Amino acid sequence: MKYIKSLLAVVAFFTFSSISAQVITDKWKQMHDYHELLSKTFHPAEEGNFEPIKNSSEQLVEKAEALDLKTMPQDLRTGKLDETILLLKKQTKTVNDLVQRKAPNAEIMRAFENLHDIFHRIVEICQPGK
Repeated sequence: MKYIKSLLAVVAFFTFSSISAQVITDKWKQMHDYHELLSKTFHPAEEGNFEPIKNSSEQLVEKAEALDLKTMPQDLRTGKLDETILLLKKQTKTVNDLVQRKAPNAEIMRAFENLHDIFHRIVEICQPGK
């Protein structure tokens, strides 16, 4: 029974996160593009397949750089979001640098997990009512 409750809690969390991420990505095309590539590279890495991020890390940096504050929808803009976007850009470059230096997969994954967490912080900041 405890296992079922835990499983339901995890499913609810991911469903809520997906819906929340959709809010910001629907409003901001550049964030949609970034999130799409992030998803296509992060989830395989979680399963031990680092080829997608190794093949796309430079493109992910380009998509991060496209997250220009000028293109951000005004209703999303806050000082906290501005700062977190800058942090996202910096961490995206860190992941790319590790890939380019051919760092061990474990090191790339730690940086990539940090990047993924930053993205979810952005989603939290952009949730309506916060």
